[in-house]
Amino acid sequence: MTGNDEREGLPALRETLGGAARIEVHPLDVADACRQYVEDGYEVTDLLREFLAAWGELTVTWQYRERDVVLTTAVGPTLEAAHATPRNLGIFGRRLGRRVALVGTVFDTEEAVLITEDGDVLLAGDVGFQRVANGFAEALRRLVAADYDRTFFWPDPPEPAAGQAPSDLG
Repeated sequence: MTGNDEREGLPALRETLGGAARIEVHPLDVADACRQYVEDGYEVTDLLREFLAAWGELTVTWQYRERDVVLTTAVGPTLEAAHATPRNLGIFGRRLGRRVALVGTVFDTEEAVLITEDGDVLLAGDVGFQRVANGFAEALRRLVAADYDRTFFWPDPPEPAAGQAPSDLG
């Protein structure tokens, strides 16, 4: 299990967000978190494992228009969210043309929080995708500050290269 003080990005995140958000850090067992993902049918990649070790089991709460907004990377709520299915994750990856990992959920609408291999953090839901930022800490800063492009996009899936199966894209 990883304790609260052992995660190196948290002090900087707390400083960046200042008093604008409350950060709850829950005990983390990366192996158990990965087991839960596998039991739900997800592939546990290095990307997911590294994210969980750095940012897993966090709940960040802030105010927007006098209402609480919550983003969580806690495994239970993430895997139970409306857009959290292995099938959806595959569709998201194919649409984006790159591998993604499901790492959290945000808003009352339970938008999926995705991270790509190059560090982009995206929100995915019924209406499409929103790119928040590159890097999880920067994405949280932008979400809390309401300083990100809220434009939704839904790309057509890329055409596979010769000899590449469509499933290799996501």
